[in-house]
Formats: sequence, structure tokens, C-alpha cells
Amino acid sequence: MDIRKLSDALGAEVRGIDLNEPQEAATVEAIRRAFAENLVLVVRDQRDLQPEAQVRFCEFFGPLGKRSRPADTRHEKSDEPAEVMFVSNRRENGRYVYTLPEGEMMFHIDQCYVETPARATSLYAITVPEEGGDTLFGNLCAAYDALPVDLRALVDSHRALNVFTYDSTQRDQVGNPSKRREHVQPMVVRHPVTSRKALYVNRLMTWSIEGLDAPTNEQALARLFDHEERPEFVYRHKWRKDDLVIWDNQCTIHARTDFDPGKDRHLRRFTVAGGPLRT
Repeated sequence: MDIRKLSDALGAEVRGIDLNEPQEAATVEAIRRAFAENLVLVVRDQRDLQPEAQVRFCEFFGPLGKRSRPADTRHEKSDEPAEVMFVSNRRENGRYVYTLPEGEMMFHIDQCYVETPARATSLYAITVPEEGGDTLFGNLCAAYDALPVDLRALVDSHRALNVFTYDSTQRDQVGNPSKRREHVQPMVVRHPVTSRKALYVNRLMTWSIEGLDAPTNEQALARLFDHEERPEFVYRHKWRKDDLVIWDNQCTIHARTDFDPGKDRHLRRFTVAGGPLRT
């Protein structure tokens, strides 16, 4: 096995393993260390990776996470594991049947709108278009370290409301009060292994900072979003078929670029369960 950095910002590629096969304890431990250090791991060329193999890989990092979507929104096959979701633009009877089927998606943190967000998220590329649909990952530990003094003081001493409405990809779609889920979270968390501090806000779902008036809130969030999305904190992943990617969902943000909705894009998703956020 060989582990190589993908960018100066974050991310590493794990080479020389077949995840359809069980891994030795030393290999698992090396993968765990690489994940703690790099926040995003990419394992390419995992041909015909079975759901149980993806689950086994996720469980290197903790217990499998539950679905955050209501049960009545499931459209997956009944023989799939109950925890699976598909990020896909495939249709049945002329309508989309999976989640987040099309379009660009703003930077976000999965499940930041619930009390205990997922520890990590994993996607396996079953089919992807040749162009578009890339995933951008941002390093929130590096973003926190580089904060201006005034913004660091603000996030260290405040909490923020995070909200989401399912299948929203842009901020102006999120705010429907009759359908959205929401939770107040710290604006700074600690990595559960390295204890590094990470900024915990994102453009799609972080709605308001407690204790600030509207103009001050809007200005502060705009500065934070622009800061954490700076190119020096971001790795862009160009998907290939049979890619398996896992990312730290508490210390990174991620976004999706636009793609041709007429091209098939079908990825299988599992999460790793998270505990209380460390502050």
C-alpha cells in the first residue's frame, strides 16, 4: 500500500489495495492515520465494489451512520443496506427517484442541522460523466488557523443556527420554515483525533450567528464563507468510475460543480456515525 498527498490543502490517495478483500490490521491503522492527517482519502480503481465492502471500509473509522432523510423518501432497492443513499440523477417513470440529482451545490457540511452530524461521508462512483460533477473539498482546520483576529474572536465565542431543507442545493432554497430541519452548533469544533480546531460554518446551511443583529450577521457570515472557500484551502476531485472517496465531515466543507443533467451520474453513499461535537 502507498499513500500519496493529492494537494497542499488536503487529501491523499491510497494506492495498492483492493477493498473488496478484508485488510490486515496494520493496513487499517495506516489508513486511519492517513485519514486523520489528510481529512479526505481517495481510493481509485475499486472495480465492482460491493456495498458490504464499502460498509467495511467506513467501519474502519467508526460505526455506520443512520440515514438522516425521513424513511418515506426512500426509493432505493429493498435489498440494499438500510443505511445506503444514492446521489443520482437516474429517473423512474420520468421522475428523479434519488437524492440531489442535478446542478451545482454550494459548500456545506453534511447533517450540521442535527445534534450529532455524521463523522464522515463516503461516496462510491458507479457511473459519472466525463465532464462536470466534480467535488470540491475545503480544509476547515487550515481555514481556522488563518482567520483574521476579529473573526477568530467571533467564532470562538459564538454559536450559529444551521438549517436545511432536503434536496436544496442553493442557499435561497433552504429557508422554507415548514420543511426545514435546524440545529444550533458551535462555530468552532476540534478534530476528534488530532484535536486541531476547525471552523464549523458553511455557505449553504449556516443561517445566523446567535446574538448578532441582521446587518452584522450578514456581513460576518459573508466574510467567513469567502475566507474558508479560498483556493489555498481547497482540493478539487475529478471523479472517475470506481472511485471510492471518504471525507471528514466535521473538519471539511464540500461542494459540487455543475454537470450535464443528460449524463448519468450515480454514486452510492454511506456515512460514519458521529458523537457530540468536540469544542
